[in-house]
Amino acid sequence: MKYVFFIVILRVKVIIFEEKINMVLQILKDYGELISITLIPFIIWGLGSYFQNRKSKKDTKLNLFLTLMANRKSSPISKDWVDALNQIDVVFQDDKKVRLAWRQFYDALHPKSPHFDTQNSFHLDLLSEMANSLGYKDLKQTEIDRFYLPKGLSTERQELLYSETLRVLQSSKSYSEPFSEDELDKHLEDLSNKYNL
Repeated sequence: MKYVFFIVILRVKVIIFEEKINMVLQILKDYGELISITLIPFIIWGLGSYFQNRKSKKDTKLNLFLTLMANRKSSPISKDWVDALNQIDVVFQDDKKVRLAWRQFYDALHPKSPHFDTQNSFHLDLLSEMANSLGYKDLKQTEIDRFYLPKGLSTERQELLYSETLRVLQSSKSYSEPFSEDELDKHLEDLSNKYNL
């Protein structure tokens, strides 16, 4: 008798459960098209936003990496290179290896650092970690270190042009009007006071 009662209760629960499932299926059948028409655009929008955001972050990382690569041996140091270095913590916030390599390179950049003379190796480590993070796994440090600089853009020529321009500007009111002896002495004194020379 006990078993019969248990079986009857179990059968009633199964019937109630089947009725609830049938009711849900009927609602889906009746309103499924309406639900799908309403939900599908939101699902597509959500997926599109996700993939667009992901692509945007990857493009930002790639642009930063390419800026650092293009300016890796520039002399004098370019503002683009400095700006790119200062963006690493934000752009690569999800990559601990890149941020650690950046921290080590940053420490090596300071003149009092024991690694100041070997900072290029830390720079190569940073660029190598960034390349790995972006999927350039076969890019070796020797390839990253290779840099082309034609003679027309050489550092010596830039330094000569800079020093000559500085000499002309320090010795004249403008390119076409030189200082008199007294004016030149006063101008040089003002410059040395201004820049603590």
